Amino acid sequence: MLSRSVLLLTLLITSLTAGCAHVEEPRDKTATKAPKLSKERQVLAEGYSMLYQDARKLDASDLILLVKAESDSMKKLVSSVSEMGEKLTKDLERVAKDYPGVRIDLDPLPEMEKRKRTAVGVTRAKEFAPVVGKGGREYERTVLLSFANGLNHERHLCKVMAEAEPDATLKKFLLDTETKYDALYKAAMTLLEKEYFVN
Repeated sequence: MLSRSVLLLTLLITSLTAGCAHVEEPRDKTATKAPKLSKERQVLAEGYSMLYQDARKLDASDLILLVKAESDSMKKLVSSVSEMGEKLTKDLERVAKDYPGVRIDLDPLPEMEKRKRTAVGVTRAKEFAPVVGKGGREYERTVLLSFANGLNHERHLCKVMAEAEPDATLKKFLLDTETKYDALYKAAMTLLEKEYFVN
């Protein structure tokens, strides 16, 4: 049976890789009340909030390196994803300060979507768990597939947000972020095809 701390670490890690699954975080009750947004800005604010929540999880993705040993190529990819998450988290915090219409503190996902993502995370936790979970190349392939899935979601979120974003500077920010996610997604897929999909 897994210790509580190992299980919590594993759940956190799997939430990072299960399509950037959502783990409910406590809300800041002291936050100032934001101005009412137009319908278009509200939809975009929900998108920015999702990008921010996911970037924070990606920032912590290098914790996965603490769970099991892995190849140098996988370590490099996980480190790149973590660095991207850290930078995007800071960038979104700056953008939210500079643009009153950009919100990063919303919780836009429906309850059933949250429950589904939690269930995916629990399944992944069992696969990633030290000692009893998958190991070796099978473990690495599963982690990389999960990262690729999450990165694919993020790049598409940036794309549809950029299409809807009327502010030229914010649109450029989203397109640049999409490009970075594209590069990480392609790196994950290239590694999978080169190292894990061959006979």
